[in-house]
This record gives sequence, C-alpha cells and structure tokens, in this order.
Amino acid sequence: MDSNHEAVLLAAGIARWRYHPANGELELSESARQLLDVKLDNVTITLELISALRVPDGSDPLRQALKDLEREPTTRSVEFRVDLPGRGIRWLRAIGCSSQEEDSFPLAISGILMDVTVQRRAEQLHQAFFNQPNGMHMIASLDGVIELVNDEWTDCLGIPKEELLGQPLLTFLHDDDHELARTKAQGLETGVGSFHLENRLRHRDGSYRLLSWSFTVSQDDHFMYAVARDITEERQSQNRLTEAAAVFDHSGEGICVIDLEGEVLDVNEAFSRITGYPREEALRMNVKSLRSGRHDQAFYDALEQSVARRGFWRGEIWNRNKGGDVHPQLLTLTQIDSEPPRRIAILTDIRQLKATEERLQQLAHFDPLTGLANRYLINEKLEQSLRRAKRTQQGVAVVFVDVDAFKNVNDSLGHLAGDRLLQEVAKRLEQTLREADSIGRIGGDEFLLVLEDIGSNADVSSIAEKLNRSLRAPVSIGEQDISVSGSLGISVYPEDGLSAQELMRNADAAMYNAKEHGRDTYRFYSEQLTKEAYRQVLLDSALREAQARQELTLVFQPQFDVVRGQLIGVEALLRWHHPQLGSVSPAQFIPHAERTGLIRSIGQWVLESSCRQGAQWQAEDHDFGTIAVNVSASQFHDESFVEQVQRVLSKTGLAPTKLELEITEGVLAQDTHGLIEKMQILRSIGVRFSIDDFGTGYSSLSFLKKMPLDRLKLDRSFVDEVTSDENNKIIASAVIALGAAMGLEVVAEGVETKAQETVIRAMGCNKMQGFLYGRPMSGEEVEALF
Repeated sequence: MDSNHEAVLLAAGIARWRYHPANGELELSESARQLLDVKLDNVTITLELISALRVPDGSDPLRQALKDLEREPTTRSVEFRVDLPGRGIRWLRAIGCSSQEEDSFPLAISGILMDVTVQRRAEQLHQAFFNQPNGMHMIASLDGVIELVNDEWTDCLGIPKEELLGQPLLTFLHDDDHELARTKAQGLETGVGSFHLENRLRHRDGSYRLLSWSFTVSQDDHFMYAVARDITEERQSQNRLTEAAAVFDHSGEGICVIDLEGEVLDVNEAFSRITGYPREEALRMNVKSLRSGRHDQAFYDALEQSVARRGFWRGEIWNRNKGGDVHPQLLTLTQIDSEPPRRIAILTDIRQLKATEERLQQLAHFDPLTGLANRYLINEKLEQSLRRAKRTQQGVAVVFVDVDAFKNVNDSLGHLAGDRLLQEVAKRLEQTLREADSIGRIGGDEFLLVLEDIGSNADVSSIAEKLNRSLRAPVSIGEQDISVSGSLGISVYPEDGLSAQELMRNADAAMYNAKEHGRDTYRFYSEQLTKEAYRQVLLDSALREAQARQELTLVFQPQFDVVRGQLIGVEALLRWHHPQLGSVSPAQFIPHAERTGLIRSIGQWVLESSCRQGAQWQAEDHDFGTIAVNVSASQFHDESFVEQVQRVLSKTGLAPTKLELEITEGVLAQDTHGLIEKMQILRSIGVRFSIDDFGTGYSSLSFLKKMPLDRLKLDRSFVDEVTSDENNKIIASAVIALGAAMGLEVVAEGVETKAQETVIRAMGCNKMQGFLYGRPMSGEEVEALF
C-alpha cells in the first residue's frame, strides 16, 4: 500500500495488521504503529506486546478472537481498552479474518484496527443522559433545534416526542421569555460552557408549564445537553405559601397553629388581640386553657370526632380570654396533612354579631308588649310540637284565648290601661301552663297556646278550667279593679287536623263557639269532643265519690273444668252504677281511674271485698276453688303491696291458697326483677298467680319462665274466632301448648258456644270461663252453683 493510501487510513483512524500463528509475530502498518504508539522498527512485535498495553478487565477478547480464527476461516470483531503513554485509555476495535488452504492451516490472519474512543464515550454519555430516573433530558444543536428528548417531555407538554424532534426550541417558548433565552444562548458563542434559567413552555392544551433548565455544551460534539424540571406546581405552592403567610400575618381573624395535643406552635396578631395573650405567652400555652366551662366534655368529644372523621369542625364556641371574660367565638378547626400532623384554628370574635342577632331575634320573634312569642314564633313552635307528636304518637292541643269585652276597657280607660291588662293576662296564662307548653300573642287581645303530650281530652279540659279560673280574678289598674274573663277554643291533633294551619283555624272557630255560648267558657272544635270532655270531667268527679256513696259493687264469673263438670274458681269483676250516668262500663272508668291514680284505692277496696266474700264461702264450707282478683300495674308496683295483701288476708280470714291475683302482661314492662320478688314472697304463703289476657302484650318469655305462675288465661280475642280464623286457632293452640310445657293451667276466657268449647278441648285445654257457663253474677247467685 502506498504512503498516500496509508495517510488516508491514518487520518480516518484505521490501521492494518497481520498475525502469524506459527511464530506469534504481529505485523503492524505505519498507521497501526502510530495508533499504538509503537516507534521502534527493529523491535519484534508479538501478541504479548499488544496484550501488555491492554487495560486488564478479567478477559482477553483479542487473544480469544485470534484463536477462533486459527481454528476456522471466519471473521471476528472485538473491542478492548489500551492504556497508551501520554494519551491515556483508548477504546480500540479490531476486525480480522482468516483464510485456510488444503493443509488446514491458515496462511495468515489479517485485519484492521480502529480507535472508537469517541463513539464509545458518546454512547456512554447518551446512555447516562437519557436513562436518568428524573428530569426532562434534551439534546439540541447550538442554534436550538431539538435533536433528542426523553419520554418525560411528552408527559410534561402533552406533545409526542416525534413532534418535538427537529423543531426549534423557541417555537414552544412563551413570547415574553424569548429575549432571555436568546441572551443566554449568545453566551455560548463567547465560550460559556453552561448556564441556568427558568422559562415557560406551551402545553398542547394552550396552557404554559414553568421549567427550570440546566444547559451544558459538549466540546466533543458541540451539542447542547439540557436537563429541565417542571416546577409549575412547586412555584404555585411557593406563591400560595407566600400569600398564606401574608394572610396569616394580616388577617383580622385569630389564627393559631397547634399540634394534636393542643400545644400552641404559632399565632398571629389577631389571635393575641382576641384572646388577650401576647405571642410570647401564647407560644407557651395549650389551647385547652381557653375553655370557658360552658361546654361539657361531650361537646369536645364530638368536636374531636368530627375532625377525625371529616378533617374539620366549624361552629360556635365560648372561650375565656386572659382577663377571665367569656365571649362567643366562631371556631374553624382544620386538620393539616403534614409530618408531624398539625391543626389550624381560626377564631372570629362574634360578640357584636351575637348581640345584633339577639336584638333581631327579639324583634322578629317576640311580642314587644308582653314578651311572649309572636304569631310567627308560636306557629314555628306548633310545627315543632306536631313533628314530635308524630314521632311519639302523643296528642297536641291548640287553644285560642280571646279576652272577653277587651274593647270596652280600651274605650273606657284608654289604650295604656288596655296594654296593662294584656300584660297581666299574658302573665297569668303563662304561669298556668306546664313547662312543656308554649304561648304566644298573635294580635290584639288574642293568644295562642300549644299543649303537648296530651293523653286525653280530659287533660285539655282540666287545663282549660285552670286557664278560665286564672283569668277571672280581678286585675288592678291604677285605682280600679277590672273583672276579666276569656273565651277558649280548642282543637286537638290528630282528630281535628294534621297541620298547624288547620288546627289554628279550627281552634279559632271553636273560640267563637265559646263566645256564642256566653263567654267565660271553653269549647272543643268537635261537639262530640266537647260532650266527651264534659263527660270525662263529670266522670272524674263522680268516680272520686263512688266509693263513699257505695256505688261500686262486685260480681263473679265462674270458671269450670268442663271435663269433670266442676267449679274451679270465680273471677271478681268490678261494676259501677251512677244515679245520673247509669251503668258505666269498666272499659271507660278503669282507664280513667288508672290515669288519675284512683285505681289504687279502688283496687284496695276490690281486694278486700273479694277476700271477705271468699272468707264467707270458706266459713260455710263451700268448695269454690279460688277467687281471682285483678291487680293493676300501679297497685302491684306500690312498695307496700305485699303488706297490703297480707293485711287483707289476715283481716278477712281467707286462706291464702284461695286467693288468685291476676296481672296483665303490661305489668311485666316495668321492674321485672322487683315484680318477681314480690310474687315469690306472696307465693311462699300460698297465694296463686295468673297472667290475664295472655298473648296480647309483649312479655318476654325469658322473664315469664322465671315467674312463680300457676295459670295462663287465654284472651277472649283469640277464642272469639277460633272456629273460623286459622290464625287465631294457631295462636290459641300455641298458648295452650306453652302453658302445658311450663306446667301451668290454661283457662280459656270468653267461651260462648259449644263449637268453641269443642275446638279448645281438642287443643288440650279443659278449663274455661265465659257466657256458656255463666255470666257475671252476684255472690248469692254463685252460692246456687254450690
């Protein structure tokens, strides 16, 4: 090869070589000698000489390639590093091939040698640059044309890499940032190797992202290598923090930063102004020291639960300032997701607001003359009462009160006297009502009353009577005593209406009805209710005198064992005959007696009279079985009930085994353990017990099995249709089977036909009571059965 050709190869970084396997000699061209820095022509060059220049890395790829070429004609290419004096470590690539003749030995192995250091370094730089786990990496030409980008650019700008390549970087830059970018780029021409800047690049959706750049110019390939970081959110956060700091310092609301234990970490000036604690003192305190004592622990527990569940709590709170004064504040407490966790408390002084609210509340909801609720507020209270009544199934009464002849007072004595009269009327009405009731003045001389938890119309009548009596007392105005009265109209929920408007309208109509009937009285909206109310008032008065007038009597209904045809007992039943009212049904007067508390004295009379009759039959040696006496819940729960029974038995001489006390399932609803204790005491002396009307209440079988019972009485409601209603038949059969399983006698009540008797006997019950065997009768009639 001529010298010109050799020079071209040397300039291109390519050298020739030949290797002789037989003697291990290596021939190098002039370019190869220069590439390897081998200068002495008289030195025999061997493979060992080249190997000595190689950077040791645990393998010898050149030697291995030569061995492969010795074994078979082929081509091999290997890369290895050499450490050349004065030039440092270089990467070389050797490419060789071998030829082989008939004797199977190669004549020679020859090839070329190239310096690939620049390429390898470029590859390493590219790999290191673009395989970084973070950042947006870019290579661009010195004029700003994008040559290469990584995937993060697409994530940031929403533009595929293919659309970025070959585009000038300024194309995507915000117009206002062009000048700064050009200025920085011009510095590259003066030899500046790197620079930093921030600018805005346009996103595909038209918005801009703020990027922080680091540019470096490679002296090897004269490209710009850049790493960018999207700092849009970071800068926004910084701005927000700056704004928040300004708000914190200059806010008119008190702001306090605390930890989860309530220790104060920071406060603003407004906090110190509201609480009276300077910043230095506040930073040494716990916010719990601000508590006023007006809220219980349940309030603070609920506050903590809200912050834990929702991340914040907002509401009114009363706090104590440094001077000891208690003030209302609006508190917003927010949990901050930080490490460690923090809370921000924002306090607003609402003293002026509360005072204004109270004044507005007073003006908007209360009558300025009497101080009572005005029409709007009393209507609201009525609405609330109706909502509660729907939930609790209780009655509500609306009472319209109109002051009789009020116009005459105004006309004769003047409006000032009229106002004084209205104030006195309001005071008397308010004092007469119960705590749960409400009253309002709805205009002029008219008042509206809302009575809650009404059990019966008799309760309303009683209150109406008291109201009328309270108004009748003379009112002293100046030197004159004025007689006053009122006409009352009453409507009752739900009988007279379901809405507030309907009840008020009907009560108003009833009030005019009262005026038409002479004033100074009351009327219910329904005439039937009015009659019923008067009857209840009369009933109450008459029942209180019934015992003294000996209007109460006892009758007895026999109980039989129908299989043996034997009398097994009698049940004592109370009757009342009034001279004017006639025979009053127990269904009417017994509930009334229970409501008014008269049932205790009446029950005591029934017990004593029944035992006296039983003792008489016992003395006459009649086998009447037992005499059953019904006992009310209020009787049984009387602390002295056991002593009363013992005293009556002792007084009358009736054997305790002859007395059977009947209690209803309703008695079991209260103090079951005390009930069992009383029953056990009486049972120990021989008194028997039965459950009356079994199956109609809500007694628990778990308590029932603990009670010392002797009998279950199957209620007549199941007996009535036992021959025609399959459900009644199933229930009756279940009660009878339950009694048998518990070892109790079962007595079927209300048996009136042979068909009923047949069905009940088939169920296993032989003891019965009803019109089929005898109606309630006097003591003399019972003796005829003996």
